[in-house]
Amino acid sequence: MAESPKEKSGGLAFDVILKPAAVDNVPNLKAISTPNKEISQEIIEKKLKEADERRMIHEVQKLAPVVKSRERAQEVNNRIHELNDSFSKEVEKKLAEKMEVTQENKMARITALLSRLKEHALRVDEVRKASEQSRLVLKERIDRKLETAVEKREQKLTQIQDRLQRHMIHIDKVIEAGSKFSKDTEEKLIQKMDTTLKNREEYLSNLLLRLKDHDRRIEDARKNRLNQSSSEESVENVENVSDSLMESLSFNMSGLTCAGE
Repeated sequence: MAESPKEKSGGLAFDVILKPAAVDNVPNLKAISTPNKEISQEIIEKKLKEADERRMIHEVQKLAPVVKSRERAQEVNNRIHELNDSFSKEVEKKLAEKMEVTQENKMARITALLSRLKEHALRVDEVRKASEQSRLVLKERIDRKLETAVEKREQKLTQIQDRLQRHMIHIDKVIEAGSKFSKDTEEKLIQKMDTTLKNREEYLSNLLLRLKDHDRRIEDARKNRLNQSSSEESVENVENVSDSLMESLSFNMSGLTCAGE
């Protein structure tokens, strides 16, 4: 059993009575007798018309909450659409502002990067110029060292040739002096001189080979003179080899001279 519906914010509500009220004294209801009346066609049509009107009114009353609920739902939908539109416009505005700030930051970074690249290019150009200048200076130093090494070698070769000439003159003198000795002494001297000449020829052959190797090293040093560290070491090695070679030649020539005497 349900009572009349009550309108609520969310729709209709009904109070349900699970058990009727307990009444001790139930009144006796007696049907009221009505006098018999004649029912005409007009009365029937009138009552049917009144019943249709009551039914229409009842349906209207019944549909009124539904219509009201639909109107409320429409209002809610309109409100939601308005909120969505305002939120979308606000989001679009924020996104536009954010994109503008991002674009400005991007342009600022690009400008800074271009500036750094220009500075880097200037530094690279300066380093290149300094490197070219140092390369020229190093080339001049290497050329001077090579020229000095060649001059020293020429001087030492001239000295060796002079000493060889003096040694040959000394040998001739020894031969002339040896002709005055006896035959045995002459044979010993000749044998000794042959040995000395053989040693001198071997020494000269070795000397020529070492000089060729020395020239080859000088040529390699000239080819590699653009490399700073290796070039300086090459020139120093050439000078050291030249000094050691000339000292060895001087020492060996002194030994040959002593042997000839």
